[in-house]
Amino acid sequence: MSSNSTARRDFLKIGAAGLLGMTLPDLLRLEANTPRAGATTNGRARNIIMIWLSGGPATIDMWDLKPDAPEQIRGDFRPIATSADGIQISEHLPRTARVMDQCAIVRSLAHGIDDHGAASVYMTAGTRSTQVLRYPSLGSMTARLLDPEPGIPAYVKFGRGGQLTTGYLGTQYSPLEIDENINVRPTQPVAQPNRPPQPQAQPLGVALPPGFSQEMLADRDELRNAFDEHFRQLDNSADIVGGLDRFHQQAIDILRANRTQRALDVSAEPNVVRDRYGNDPLGRAGLMSRRLIEAGARFVTFTINGWDTHGQNFTQLRTNLLPRLDKVLAALVGDLHSRGMLDSTVVYCAGEFGRTPRVNRGAGRDHWGRSLAVLLAGGGIKRGYVHGSTDANGMAPANAPCKPDDIAATIFHCLGFEPSHEIVTPLGRPIHIFPLGRTITPLLA
Repeated sequence: MSSNSTARRDFLKIGAAGLLGMTLPDLLRLEANTPRAGATTNGRARNIIMIWLSGGPATIDMWDLKPDAPEQIRGDFRPIATSADGIQISEHLPRTARVMDQCAIVRSLAHGIDDHGAASVYMTAGTRSTQVLRYPSLGSMTARLLDPEPGIPAYVKFGRGGQLTTGYLGTQYSPLEIDENINVRPTQPVAQPNRPPQPQAQPLGVALPPGFSQEMLADRDELRNAFDEHFRQLDNSADIVGGLDRFHQQAIDILRANRTQRALDVSAEPNVVRDRYGNDPLGRAGLMSRRLIEAGARFVTFTINGWDTHGQNFTQLRTNLLPRLDKVLAALVGDLHSRGMLDSTVVYCAGEFGRTPRVNRGAGRDHWGRSLAVLLAGGGIKRGYVHGSTDANGMAPANAPCKPDDIAATIFHCLGFEPSHEIVTPLGRPIHIFPLGRTITPLLA
């Protein structure tokens, strides 16, 4: 490596951190979508919100109950009627039952993987990675295929960690990460004096420090550009230069426009809306997801943890997990529908696998990848519909079996991209986005 190249890279690291308060990895997290041929789509949907149920939810106690099965299989819960004729779900999801006429359930999904990590990567990517090729998550793929609005990241993730991978697309398609429990600041409610100040989520590493104004940012950016031109002349052959310049410019755009911060400011919402989602981190994440989509983000995901219910499955579901999911899911679907956004937004609620139909000695259910169910809504998905079924004891799909590849292919069909749609990797390799997936046509409106 030339000394000029080294100096260039050292300056970018120091300049990014010192002038903007961001580290190089923070810049690399920013979505690097530039206008591309074929980025427009004839699909009905333009956005995706994924609710991730980390740990593997007992979908047999949620979306696919077996009330006529033996006691050790059917468990403690009973099904209830919903707003969709003929569809029943758990009695502990009453709010979701009222919006089921806007949703679809896939009950015949299976992949056979019982490991948390491998199953999570497969479910969130829609294609099973191999030793030689790692496939990107649905969020990274969406960021690659669809352009966001200016000043808004294409792909946003609430919280750190998880099994989301950028795969062969590269680091530039990582999500903008937001952690509401870190980097919070009080904000004053708008025209609601009786409401206490709400914590305001911050993008990790993409916020101006206290006392640092937009004018100061402009001055330092001008200085940086002057140095940049010198380095560009010295090192204009390095591929990384152009890439990092794009990351830097998008960071500047986001900071200047402040659209992301405004989207995260839930205090702008009426009390009734915030109460509907829930005045807690999960409820705010759901509401901010809608606001980010409304502002122009393409893929937003948030997580509900705790679904690894090896013991006391029914107590955990009844007292904690199902009420939390029920509130935020019903609020999100209902809110999108009332705002006319559900037609253009796919809501996808899933976890890495299901859980054993047979209840164990600790009143829990164990890992089970041979059958699971997921919920979809909006974006061209058929409403008030159940696809497929499992056998009498929920052990395996009985009809219309499908795999994660097919779910992903169907979602991206709604975005206007068939599973055979070809993209070229940074190394120049053409790859079909979901090579083993098929669109589930009965699931489409």
